[in-house]
Amino acid sequence: MRILEEEALGGSLDATGSAEQGFSMRGSRMFGAAYELMYELLSHIPSLDDPDKSVAQDTLDFWVEAPWNDKARLVEHGRIVDAAAFGLANKDRVDLIGFMLRGEEVLGARRIDECFDAHFFATNFWFMWRSMFGFETWHSAAELRRYLLRFLRLFPDLPTLRIIQSTRYNGRDSIVRPIVRWLERQGVRFDVGVQVTDLDFEAVADGRQAVRRIRATRAGAPADIELGDGDLVIVTLGSMTADATAGTMAAPPPPVQRRSGAWALWERLAAKSPAFGRPAVFCGDVERTKWVTFTVTHTDDRLVRRIERFSDSPAGQGGLVTLKDSSWGLTFHLFHPPAYAGQPPGTQVWWGYGLFADRAGDFVAKTMPACTGAEILTEVISHLGWRDELPALLEGARCIPCLLPYTTSQFMPRAPGDRPPVVPPGTVNLAFVGQYVEIPDNVVYTVEYSIHSAALAVATLLGAPQRVPAAYRGLEHPNALIAAIKRLVD
Repeated sequence: MRILEEEALGGSLDATGSAEQGFSMRGSRMFGAAYELMYELLSHIPSLDDPDKSVAQDTLDFWVEAPWNDKARLVEHGRIVDAAAFGLANKDRVDLIGFMLRGEEVLGARRIDECFDAHFFATNFWFMWRSMFGFETWHSAAELRRYLLRFLRLFPDLPTLRIIQSTRYNGRDSIVRPIVRWLERQGVRFDVGVQVTDLDFEAVADGRQAVRRIRATRAGAPADIELGDGDLVIVTLGSMTADATAGTMAAPPPPVQRRSGAWALWERLAAKSPAFGRPAVFCGDVERTKWVTFTVTHTDDRLVRRIERFSDSPAGQGGLVTLKDSSWGLTFHLFHPPAYAGQPPGTQVWWGYGLFADRAGDFVAKTMPACTGAEILTEVISHLGWRDELPALLEGARCIPCLLPYTTSQFMPRAPGDRPPVVPPGTVNLAFVGQYVEIPDNVVYTVEYSIHSAALAVATLLGAPQRVPAAYRGLEHPNALIAAIKRLVD
C-alpha cells in the first residue's frame, strides 16, 4: 500500500513549532462518546508514550484526569455571562424543535438565517453553538440540523462542556504520529512531496470506468503511477486547511497565493463527470469560508494564570471561552500542559479563532487577517478588561496567526449531488474520502466523518459495506431527545 501526500502527513491534524519560536496549529479538535468509529480505530493503535495503552484508552484516561467544566463559557464586557440561561423565547424553542424534526429534503439548500427569526441569533444558545462548531448564519440549514441531532447529548452540558473529550496532546502527536508509526510497521509506504494532479480512466465491463493511471508530480517532475486490475484508488477531496498562511507577532499572515492540489484535483475530476460532485459550491466563495486561528506560546505563566483566576478553572479544564461582544467572534481555549509532546516545563500554550474575518476589531481597528499576532493578542486581552496590563501580559508571548481560506467551506449550502458519494456510480476501483463526500446523517468538520468515509471506502471496494455502522442518529435515542428538549424549555 502507498499513501501519496502533497505536504505533511496528517492533513488538518497538524501541529508544529517550538517553545523558542512559538508553537502553532491550524485547528484543534474535540471529541465525544458518539465518535464510535474513531474510538474503535484508535483502540487498535498504541499511544505515543505507552505501547501497552491504546490511543483510545489514553484519551479516555486523560478525560478522567482533566475533565472540562466550563465556568466562563460566555464573556461580555469583561464579565462572565450566566450561560446556563439559553435566552430562548417561546418562538425560538418552537422553531428549533420543529427545525430538528423537519426532513432534510425539505430544507434543501436553504441557509440557516432563512429558518429562524433575528431574536434566535442573539441568544446565548446560538452564541455557544455557533462558536463551538463554527456555524455562520449563511451556512447550510441541513448541516445545522444534522449537528443538532448528532449532538443532542450535549444540550444539558452546553454551558459547562463536561461531556466533551480531548486528546492528551494535540491531534498530530496524539493521533497522527501513533497511526503513522503503526502503519509503517505494517509495511505501508508514505510518499510525501507528491502532488496528484489527475486520474486517467479506462472503460471496462458494464459501461463502468476504472482508474488506470494516477497523474502526479514530485518536485515539478512527472511521477505518474500505472495501475493494474487489482489496484484500488482512494482519493481525499478538497481540504479545509489548504492554502493556509501563517504570520508572526510582528507580521500578519500573507495573502493566499495559490489553489492547493487537493482542490485542483477535485476540479479536474468534477469536469469529467457530474458523479464526482461540484467543488465550486465549497471553495468558490472564500469571503464566506475563511477563518483566522491563532496559537499563543508563553515562556512565563502570567497571562495564563490571569485567565485561570478569571475563569476559576485550571488550564485545560475550562473549556471554550467566547467573547460575546467581540466583532471578530473570538473564542479561545487554554490547553492542558503539555499540549505538545516534548513541550518544556513552564511553557504555556493556548489557541483561539475568530468567526468573522471581514470585520474590524473593537480595540484594533483592522480586520483579523490584517492583524499581527501582537494585535490579535491585544484584542483578546482588551476584551477581558486587562488593557492596562497589556505590556506585562504581552511580554514573552509568541502569538502565531493563521489565515485559512476554506475552514468552513464544508458548511456552505448545498444541494443533492454537490457532494459525491464515497464510491461514485459508474466506477469500479475508485472511492472518495474526507469532509466533502456525502454520508447520510453524519456531520462534517469532525475526525469521525473522515474515519467513517474511509471505512465506507474500504468496505465498499472490498464488497462488505454492511460491516460499517451507520452514523449516530439522535432521534433514535429517546433519552437524549427528551433530555435535550427538556433543557430547551427549561
